[in-house]
Amino acid sequence: MYWRTQVTQRSACWTKLLLGGTAALLLFAVSACQMPSTSGNRGGRPPAVAALISFCDDGVASCPSASSFSVTSMRDLVVIINWENVPAGNHAEVLELLLPGGADYRVTQTAFLISGSSSGSFSTRRTFPVSGTPISQRRITGNWSVRASLDGQLIATQILELSQ
Repeated sequence: MYWRTQVTQRSACWTKLLLGGTAALLLFAVSACQMPSTSGNRGGRPPAVAALISFCDDGVASCPSASSFSVTSMRDLVVIINWENVPAGNHAEVLELLLPGGADYRVTQTAFLISGSSSGSFSTRRTFPVSGTPISQRRITGNWSVRASLDGQLIATQILELSQ
């Protein structure tokens, strides 16, 4: 009986120690999340990475930005992504051009480097042929989607209308 009492007391002791340690770790984790940053932006979080997606038809002089195009008169779709607040380092952009039903039409990947002295801005430009492709031949019209991801995280989505 004496042996059982000691085992029960030891189990209770280990349980309390384990629970106390877990509580201490949780308290530390919560307080670490709330610690102010000492970065150069006066203790706030760095601004979130942003991407602005725009479109133009490179068959039109000066390629003015638009969000709606005719597949019967369009030569090439140009997709421009202006990145802002990208931290220094190597990055991978994934650009997805999705059919009106949501399936992938084209997916491209671009690697780029933001230097430590940069403002965190970067632009990419991709050209997708339309004239003479299934888009114009089969008149694949409707609302297309363009998604821009950076380092595996979706940052922006933009709708593009292709009509006849």
